[in-house]
Amino acid sequence: MWKWQAEGEAKGVVVLIHSAYEEHQRYAWQIEKWRRNGFHVYMGDLPGHGTLASPDSVHREPFFEYDKTAAELLRLSAGTGLPIILSGHGLGASIAIHALSEQRYPVAGAILTSPWFELQKAPSKPALALSGLSKLTGKGKIDHGVELRHLTRRKFQDDSSNSPQAIQSLSSPTWWKELQGYMERAAQMQLVDIPVMLQAGQRDLMTQTAAGRKWLSRQLVNEFHFKEWPFCYHDLLQEPERDEIFKAMLYFAESAAEAERMRRSQ
Repeated sequence: MWKWQAEGEAKGVVVLIHSAYEEHQRYAWQIEKWRRNGFHVYMGDLPGHGTLASPDSVHREPFFEYDKTAAELLRLSAGTGLPIILSGHGLGASIAIHALSEQRYPVAGAILTSPWFELQKAPSKPALALSGLSKLTGKGKIDHGVELRHLTRRKFQDDSSNSPQAIQSLSSPTWWKELQGYMERAAQMQLVDIPVMLQAGQRDLMTQTAAGRKWLSRQLVNEFHFKEWPFCYHDLLQEPERDEIFKAMLYFAESAAEAERMRRSQ
């Protein structure tokens, strides 16, 4: 896990949880934007991802390990005494929802982008059929078949970092089955009354954006923001419109952090 210090006096802490098949280095641009706008950033690679990937790059880690990672990030950020903004993307948004449902640490606001409740893109039927052989051999693999072209319209020529852009979307059949249950539970969860922002791409090829809208409509919160960005794919902050998208996120985070500071001072 890593912490990036805010420039100047910190307004709060942003906890970032990345999506499946990627790693923290794909968030270099976003991390720098948060820092420059006065937020500390806490982030780590999820188990089985990035620096913690298995030698064969096959995801077989249990999902409770993801929950432990989210809880540890929140524990560390709570130690700063600053308002916490929990931000999750894709599967990371679903992990964030699981973490918020446990209410272990106070969170000032949640930013969820392209949450995984229902997947629009799934492994091919032959891949799923072949995975049934794992019941006999224990060596089956499922290839979700996710590529960068499914995630963003933007060509990766960001030279501000040397971040790898490969997407590792192989998993064991057990992991894939657990994913289905994990998403279903997230879709049924109710959050405590905190400000929530949910952003999605109009042309998301990975998830059903309607499922995110439906989930948000059921939340009993006094403040929520929903935006479906025209033309955008799944990875909103990798899209050509990312500066505009980040501005919306920053305004929300600053407002939520300020509201939390005022609440504490009363």
